[in-house]
Amino acid sequence: MEKINLEPKRVFSPQPVFIIGTKNPDESPNFSVITWLSFSFYKNPSIVITIGGNKQTKTNIIREQIFSANLVSTDIIWLADYFGTTKYEEKLKSEINYDYKWGNNIHVPVLEKSKWIYECSVDKTIELDGCHLFLAKIENIQIDKNFKEMDLEMIDLIQLDPVLYAPYNYFSIGQRIGACCEWKTKLDIDNNWEF
Repeated sequence: MEKINLEPKRVFSPQPVFIIGTKNPDESPNFSVITWLSFSFYKNPSIVITIGGNKQTKTNIIREQIFSANLVSTDIIWLADYFGTTKYEEKLKSEINYDYKWGNNIHVPVLEKSKWIYECSVDKTIELDGCHLFLAKIENIQIDKNFKEMDLEMIDLIQLDPVLYAPYNYFSIGQRIGACCEWKTKLDIDNNWEF
């Protein structure tokens, strides 16, 4: 397959969408979509978030050192889009009604409609040119009670129905392809399969 080169300024980074919940100075909730989110293992299971510019979410995390990460599924995608495209500085993000409560382990706002929620405390903050990278310990995970029988070693993304973000577009997951190590049953080694 012939390849072409692209300048590194073009980034293709599909990933699940999370709404980040933080607490404002007046104790009101603030929710925002942060698309530069990933996972790591630093002493404990951790979330890594990079936030650039002047955002209330970043200000709140720096001040409080805590946040929630609420998984976005297709049933709440337009609420997420609202949070992600409405700036706190312009509006209090109160044009749409939504239910929230405070975390079970950490005093952070969490969305009632999210099926999978992480409550996090910041372990390390790295200040970069124009942005901050936060490495945060996952202190608690809340999941929808409908998933209590789910095999947590082999999480079924079809059931969770997460939204994937690939710059400026949202996608859902259509079907399960298979599991790890199934190549042994899918490829016929004796016939010298080539790719």
